[in-house]
Amino acid sequence: MALTLTLDNDPKVPVEVEEVIPDRIAGLTLSEVSNLTVWVGNRQVKLSEVFKVEGDVAQQPSDVKIVFKGFTARLRRVGEKMSAGEIEVEGDVGPYAGRKMKGGKLTIKGLAGTSLGAKMYGGTIEVFGSASDRVGGAYRGELPPAGMRGGTIVIHGDAGAEVGLGMRGGAIIIEGSCDIMPGLSMRGGNILIKGNCAGKAGARMTGGRVVVLGSIPSILPSFYIDEVRPSMKVAGQKIEGPLLVFVGDALYNERCAGRLVVSLKNNPHLKRYEELLQKVEVEV
Repeated sequence: MALTLTLDNDPKVPVEVEEVIPDRIAGLTLSEVSNLTVWVGNRQVKLSEVFKVEGDVAQQPSDVKIVFKGFTARLRRVGEKMSAGEIEVEGDVGPYAGRKMKGGKLTIKGLAGTSLGAKMYGGTIEVFGSASDRVGGAYRGELPPAGMRGGTIVIHGDAGAEVGLGMRGGAIIIEGSCDIMPGLSMRGGNILIKGNCAGKAGARMTGGRVVVLGSIPSILPSFYIDEVRPSMKVAGQKIEGPLLVFVGDALYNERCAGRLVVSLKNNPHLKRYEELLQKVEVEV
């Protein structure tokens, strides 16, 4: 049982669909769903004026499934604040998908725009493509930055800059590579990057853990080598080493409660850090 919303014609402007979530439409008739309002650019119109509305709607939010089709790249705020049920996007999606999401599952079968899962509290977001900047992060310019607190985001492609900006909890798993500064101002949670990182990982972090399994150009000088691990478990996945474990960011917080973990095998240029540990052990 699913409700299918098809955007057949390109509206040329953003379409904000934050009202179209399982919590809001559960138990409604197709006629009632069609009469819901959405913003198309600066105009507020009925849902049926821009979407072809088909299918069925379950009685309980947890049983509701919504499928978006057509010119989905125009959609913004898909799944915002949803707490149950499922939303599937058959294509790309615009900014703020899954913003403040509390539960349920959001599946995107394409590219995801800026601030995917911003300030997320729970639930699961899965992207079968790449995502733009600030995945699971805070708003741009927000001080202090407060990103996602719970839930899981899985990206089967690459991600942009500032993944997990201000992150407090939850998990972000990137199957591909990411741009600069993952874990910027991070306070908690886990970021697992299975591909490469463009650099500056963990800048200003005071907690949490960033794991890079691919290559990384260098480690910020405000991080200190702590140990070498043969393996570890991250976001429910066992990661084989050897793994260099750094603590930091010392310039931002002298407690150095953040953890940056990097694969030694894929970063032979960082072997000197392992040698530093061995040197300290010999001197002691």
